[in-house]
Amino acid sequence: MPVGHRVLPTLARMCAAIDQLFIVEVGPFGRQLAEDAHAAWLETGNKMRPADVEAYVALLAQHIDDADRREEFVNDALACIRL
Repeated sequence: MPVGHRVLPTLARMCAAIDQLFIVEVGPFGRQLAEDAHAAWLETGNKMRPADVEAYVALLAQHIDDADRREEFVNDALACIRL
């Protein structure tokens, strides 16, 4: 039976905000990409630190081909991580 990994509620809220930024950036298909990235991110273990969310941002950012848009997304997403 697969083990469910835990995410601190604060980190889950950060990811939800980042998902919205991502969907705005890539369009409606971004929702599915975000769901897939979130599942892959959770497979790597419990998420207890803001640095864990940085890895999630990197998973999402790889779907943005334009370097300038990718950099802008990453900067905006990392701003969501700051407490």
